[in-house]
Amino acid sequence: MLIGNYSYSRDIERENTKIYTVFLSQGYVGPGGSAKNPLTNNELLDKLQKECDGIDFIVRDMTDPGTTNESVLIDLVASKDNIDGVLIIGTLSDYKLAFSGLPTIVVYNLWEWDKNPYKLFATGKEEDCVMVGGPEYKNGRIITAQLDRRQICDQAKTESMFNDLVDKIKLIRAIKKLKETRILSVSPYRFIAQVDYQGDINKHIPEDYNETYIRELKESLGVEIIRVDPQEFYKAYKESSKKDAGALAEQWMEEAETVEAAKSEIIRTARAYLAFESLRVKYNCNAVSTHMRSLTGSGRVEDRFWPGLGLECGFKTRGIQAVCQDYPDILLAELVAYYITGRPSMLGDLMIDTENMVDILTHCGAPVNPYGDGRKVPYSIKTHAESPVRNTLDPGSSTGMQVEWPAGESVTIWKFYVLHKKIGLHTGRIVDGHKLYKNLDDIMCRTKLISRVNAEEVQKNYFADAYGIHRAATIGDLREILKDFAILIGYEVIEEDRPGR
Repeated sequence: MLIGNYSYSRDIERENTKIYTVFLSQGYVGPGGSAKNPLTNNELLDKLQKECDGIDFIVRDMTDPGTTNESVLIDLVASKDNIDGVLIIGTLSDYKLAFSGLPTIVVYNLWEWDKNPYKLFATGKEEDCVMVGGPEYKNGRIITAQLDRRQICDQAKTESMFNDLVDKIKLIRAIKKLKETRILSVSPYRFIAQVDYQGDINKHIPEDYNETYIRELKESLGVEIIRVDPQEFYKAYKESSKKDAGALAEQWMEEAETVEAAKSEIIRTARAYLAFESLRVKYNCNAVSTHMRSLTGSGRVEDRFWPGLGLECGFKTRGIQAVCQDYPDILLAELVAYYITGRPSMLGDLMIDTENMVDILTHCGAPVNPYGDGRKVPYSIKTHAESPVRNTLDPGSSTGMQVEWPAGESVTIWKFYVLHKKIGLHTGRIVDGHKLYKNLDDIMCRTKLISRVNAEEVQKNYFADAYGIHRAATIGDLREILKDFAILIGYEVIEEDRPGR
């Protein structure tokens, strides 16, 4: 089970997720003999409440006297602005309940008469209907689950159905957390994600790109971006504590397998991390997106720095997601992965090798805690590969990380495309790149994540002008989870490794 409970930054005041829950029946009544050991509505609700922390179930039970389909519909419409999703348990006789426009889960009780319109849920289209009349059903954001309320299946199957429902309910919780997310964006570039779009030199980013992106992000997902002038970062860096930075540097060096960078550069990276943290707190943000590369704005080589070490060993080990280039589409993927699974993700430049059937993500850092628990993977602190004085101890050589994610793990390579209202994804399995490429550690960026994938199909969907050159990587196969999540937020999914998908 990929979806779990986790801690996260609590600077932003959060309310519980509210799910309007409708029981359409007892869940086990039908012709034939009586159910011998059924799971009642109250028992099911109690089980769900125990497994779904941070969620309030607002219950309407149509088996109760006085609770009717009409009264529930009226109540649901009146409550829409104050609830985060809908859970319907039983077989629908009025489809309007499912088409509120809110994230909705419809649950079939196994061995109950089934009239649910699954094709309508999946396609949004009513085709070849013999029956006529009724309203037009549109704007559905509906996924489905099923339960063994009679408890007649193998116990493992019964538990699997229940756990699947719990995981899907937690997707609505993740959507709620997105709506409470505020991203601190600090960059010297005029446009958000300016360095991500590196396609045709004859094209340019639209003048209204920032305004359009910020508006679409807020309208479709509820996420806010707070843009902060670089001068505030320079000031915060100047005011940061050298003592505290020194202590952090010592900790990061102690945890590293090897250290090749100058301690003075590691301390400067730690001071930059403290500067970002002070700005994050000042602006009440719970995520960080930055493309800062100078500590002063002077343009001098000796003032150059790269923030990755502080973001990975500082923010992400605290449950605060952060990216070292100002790419909100990547950060959204990292946030959603964390809200769903508790795991941090890697940002990297994507390259595709069709001969070896792998793709390559490379950057100068990655999470040292990719499982989201107490386990950490080996890492080394080196100078930054892009520094003009790399492989020295000179000021401006800065810091980079060589992080080794374990071979054999499944991995999801993916990204949000907010302006397209899409999620692009493919999955693979991590391999040891040293077995494919000579002198791998000396090529490009310090960290390489190399995964066996359907590379030829992935390449057919690669288009920098539309989707940028960077992706996020998360441990685990999140394909089905993300497909469900996309439905609930009204996004489409591009399965980049599957023909025609």
